[in-house]
Amino acid sequence: MTLEHDAVRETLIDATIALMDEGGLPAVKARPLAQAVGVSVGTIYNLFGNVDGLVLAANQRIYADLNAVGQANIMPIEERLAQRIAQGVVADTARDRVRERLLGLSEVYIDFVAANASRWSAVLAFDRNRSTAGTPEGYVEQLDAMIDIIGRVLESAPRCAAITVRQQTARALWSSVHGIVTLTYFSGDAATARERTWALITILVGAVTDGLFAE
Repeated sequence: MTLEHDAVRETLIDATIALMDEGGLPAVKARPLAQAVGVSVGTIYNLFGNVDGLVLAANQRIYADLNAVGQANIMPIEERLAQRIAQGVVADTARDRVRERLLGLSEVYIDFVAANASRWSAVLAFDRNRSTAGTPEGYVEQLDAMIDIIGRVLESAPRCAAITVRQQTARALWSSVHGIVTLTYFSGDAATARERTWALITILVGAVTDGLFAE
């Protein structure tokens, strides 16, 4: 009995992410993947073009997982914000609300990276620009969806009233936080990775928020 076409694709993606978890991007090779799933190496090339195409599909799944986690945490972030305002820990101003929401999303991102360090390091190690595989359908949309979450937080910032500016600011924030995680979380002492990363993100978000509400 053979698996259906879509089931084989999904099983190969599952196996790719499992190998990422075991050994990062260097562990993702055609023959071990084919053996793990019980298909021929040629099946990988028929379905994904090459191994790069399969890695891109796995990365897309990981981005989708991060996006889902971000969406799922919007309400908890709002509940925590309301609680901190009620406790007097956070001032009830538009600027402080934006800052706290951005910090909340950043914390969700760091938690995701901490829980999925090997697969996320594999995502970071893959050079999509050098890949010979075409970008999978929906890949860019997954990235845009994550940035849109940030954009919705910025709607109350005076300097982000124009949608173009808001989108650019959201993309710049995502790129900056992503860069901090890339350069800081995965370098130096692993025991202090989160603390060091969080310190830099706090500075970044505070400075950006102050700038967005500057008169």
